[in-house]
Amino acid sequence: MLYEGEAMKESEIKDLLELVGQLQTLGQQMEARLAAALHPGASDLPVMSTKDFDRVGRFGEVAHRHLALVESKGTISLGESLALRREMFGEKVQATANLFGIKGSGALFYRQTPYGKPRHDSDPVCLTEEGKRIAGLWRELHPSTTS
Repeated sequence: MLYEGEAMKESEIKDLLELVGQLQTLGQQMEARLAAALHPGASDLPVMSTKDFDRVGRFGEVAHRHLALVESKGTISLGESLALRREMFGEKVQATANLFGIKGSGALFYRQTPYGKPRHDSDPVCLTEEGKRIAGLWRELHPSTTS
């Protein structure tokens, strides 16, 4: 318990922020499940861990949009990917390194060019299996987007 004039330690603040994030994730999951209970087919909702639900909440739509473009065009370029990410996350988005990795990694996307090569807007971008999984879970929670 804090007393007047006493400051919280940085570690305590970080712990509290982590707890708040977990509570928000649980709240979102409860909200999604309660909303789905009002609609037919609610039992078809995927069962996810809190970690997966959080990841789908943060990155599911961007994965879905990339997958939708691949499904409609057959491919997506790095330039198109950047345009999608800027549309969703704002103009200051650059590489969004936490979304990109190598094929088979836990990242959502990877470039189909050898590691270390310069980036070009025409470079092909692919979804990893994890990217497809997250997009699929997002679609299951938002069935109206795939109709």
